[in-house]
Amino acid sequence: KPAGYTFAAGQYVALIAPKVEGIEIAARGLVRSFSLVAAPYESTLAFAMRSGESAFKKTFWQLAPGDTVTITDPVGSFILSPETDPQPVVFLVGGIGITPIWSMLKQAEHEQSQKKFTLLYANRFTKDAAFHQELGVLSLPNFRYVTVLSKSEELCAPTDDERGYICEALIEKYVDDVQGSLYYLVGSPQFIEAMEKMLRGLGVPKEQCKQYPFTGLSPQTKS
Repeated sequence: KPAGYTFAAGQYVALIAPKVEGIEIAARGLVRSFSLVAAPYESTLAFAMRSGESAFKKTFWQLAPGDTVTITDPVGSFILSPETDPQPVVFLVGGIGITPIWSMLKQAEHEQSQKKFTLLYANRFTKDAAFHQELGVLSLPNFRYVTVLSKSEELCAPTDDERGYICEALIEKYVDDVQGSLYYLVGSPQFIEAMEKMLRGLGVPKEQCKQYPFTGLSPQTKS
């Protein structure tokens, strides 16, 4: 991490890849927005992306240790409420949208947060769930991690493992105070829209929902 570089968990940057010989640059160029996967307390910066065939991603697969990329200063207000805020926090996440949430949860673990966190993480299969193993061993006293798999035919685990999609029934099952919780919604625009509609149906006030749509996701990567 560059000296003096600071950010809040949940923020993002513009990441600029260098030109690589032999890769044709598309109209969108070599700049994309990425959430910081690293937590603020860590000494390195990290990002995560799905594999793909875009010029931007092909460029990254060609890079080697020691190559240089450029990032902007961090931006964004999609950050956790203060530790003094008593509202329980519920994360409703689809696919690679887990990246800002992973940064938040790691930082919360580092700070020994006593907040109540519930994560419902939607993917097609377990193999699609980024940071699945790490999420399962977080040392947070009031954290519940629930996997929601839409395509898996494997039997559900005894606890905190569901099939299908995040729906009203799952919210009522896993969230003790549905209308009193603060919701963080991350995923494709379609996922965000579905989550907002569901929460409105449950009587959750709009001001208790923070959203972070990953607009670059294609239909093929949607969970």
